[in-house]
Amino acid sequence: MALATWVSRIPAIEHRLGLSSAQLGLALLGQPVGQVLATWIVPTLVERFTSASVGRAGAVASAGAVVLLGLAGSFVALIGCMLVFGLALGALDITMNMQGVAVEQAYGRAIMSGLHGLYSVGVLAGALLGSIAAALSISPAAHFLGMAGALVLFIGLGTRWLLGAEADVATSPHPDEERSAVKPLRLRAHPMLVAVGMIAFCSMFAEGAVDNWSGVFLHQVRHASLAVAPLGTALCGTGMALGRFLGDGVITRHGRLRTLVGASLLASGGMALALLGGTVVTGVAGYGILGLGVATIVPIAFTIAGSTPSLPPAWSLSRVTAMSYVGQATSPALIGLVAQGIGLSWSLAMPTVLLLAILPLTRYAVS
Repeated sequence: MALATWVSRIPAIEHRLGLSSAQLGLALLGQPVGQVLATWIVPTLVERFTSASVGRAGAVASAGAVVLLGLAGSFVALIGCMLVFGLALGALDITMNMQGVAVEQAYGRAIMSGLHGLYSVGVLAGALLGSIAAALSISPAAHFLGMAGALVLFIGLGTRWLLGAEADVATSPHPDEERSAVKPLRLRAHPMLVAVGMIAFCSMFAEGAVDNWSGVFLHQVRHASLAVAPLGTALCGTGMALGRFLGDGVITRHGRLRTLVGASLLASGGMALALLGGTVVTGVAGYGILGLGVATIVPIAFTIAGSTPSLPPAWSLSRVTAMSYVGQATSPALIGLVAQGIGLSWSLAMPTVLLLAILPLTRYAVS
């Protein structure tokens, strides 16, 4: 909800500070930079303080950073606040997934997709509350302060049952791996983890494309009205939430490998329908199908990373998370640059190709 709260009031912040489009884009870059930095810092913090403690701190810091974003009085201050916000969100992201993997292992059944579904609900709730606050002419500072207070209350209540240090212990190796040499904590020494990270990269690249370019595509290429164009993103988010709540049952029934294969085919098919359908209706429907398809891909990738035998979950999850952040952060700019040369429709084919690239990666990522 913290992220959606901020995103919902970006236009108001831009107007209040008198930012140009270039300045806003540069300021927004602070968040992914902070998130990537967090992936290198968090493993050390978890080793010293546990994932539960770091997660609580990250959650409270993210709520506090939202308040700072509402109070930022200049372009430079906004950049600094976005960097802090990204660091807090990155710490929270990694430790939440560590806790989720540990709980899933204790339950002995898939639950990670449903946990990510709750994230989708938080995004929708935060966006809705932000829309209401804007309609009531509540200032971003007042809105953010109220939301931060509510979030801190939820954090205090909801983190009481987090697992302790047992959530941070590496999964025991398989018997045949116990006899092999222990591999160093370098990503290139773990090709399976590289494949998992590339799967997360491909999925998040597609999500970033939809978030930033689906409305532009529907308006400019399919000639949808400004009121209809955002429906692509909305339906994608709805499909993603639905897919995540249904995903655990699919994973339990068909396994991670088949689910990943089916999800990548469904997501790429949805993107192809959006691009090739020729109408606004097929465009919006295609983005909805894409959301349904990508819903389980990242949760599965994080589950595999966090349960990799003999590797500290904080380290393995942080590396895969970093690759997913890079995919999401580079997608909007790269698609825009390619669109300048060959057109938006062709540049949006890149996510389709990357979603299909998940298919060969699954043979290396899922045992």
